[in-house]
Amino acid sequence: MFFTGSRLFYDRYRLNAPNGNFNLKLTSEQVIYQFAGDVAKVFPLFNQLPHKFKLNFCKRILNFLHQYAFVTKENAPLTNAHKVAIAASYVKLTLGYKNYLINTFNKIVVYPTAQYFPHLDQTHTGHFNPKMNAVMLALDAFERDIHFNDDGKDVALHEFTHALCFEMLQIHARHPDAECFKKGFRLIHEWMEVPQNRNQTIRMGFIRDYAFTDRLELVSVLVELFFEKETVFKQYFPDLFVYVGRMIKHPKIK
Repeated sequence: MFFTGSRLFYDRYRLNAPNGNFNLKLTSEQVIYQFAGDVAKVFPLFNQLPHKFKLNFCKRILNFLHQYAFVTKENAPLTNAHKVAIAASYVKLTLGYKNYLINTFNKIVVYPTAQYFPHLDQTHTGHFNPKMNAVMLALDAFERDIHFNDDGKDVALHEFTHALCFEMLQIHARHPDAECFKKGFRLIHEWMEVPQNRNQTIRMGFIRDYAFTDRLELVSVLVELFFEKETVFKQYFPDLFVYVGRMIKHPKIK
């Protein structure tokens, strides 16, 4: 026998080879200097963070840009500021994870506006396609959603949550936080299956109708609300708020 150690060495989570094509060579300090305003559009608390936390946030942005490629379609006017902001959306979502980069996508495909997807026979501002390893975003929708950052809609958060679900909910998922995610996912749906709870969310109009398309759409919409409607969410649905926060291990949930 050549190896007598734990099989966990072979089963541990490994990140796929980097695929990034970001053309600027920056340090975390330079990201703060050049793009703090763009990051703050996505994460309004950014400018209030202690400097060392800003550095950590920007280090994660740079690692995202190193790992994932950006592909533009139909002459979408994608700038480096847009790329940093899209990366910041993902970092905001996965802030509670040590292993925050995942393997279910390797590129972000950016269109200028909503696209018709023949295989869905639908038009969408965003889409996650696991077969193509791609998160697809309409640039105008992304810009609108980060400008109106308290309306409960964020296309980047929504699609990145789909990608996260696909990573974490696999039967034999290897990600270290998969079991925590699965537990939160289960508790969310158990809560929603209680008629009184579901009816209250509908009566208040808190969760938009599209969320009830299926279980994955519900979770993605709830993640949007977790970040954009925090005060109302915690006031009226505190248990559900905690389940969503614990699912993604967000630091605001103790």
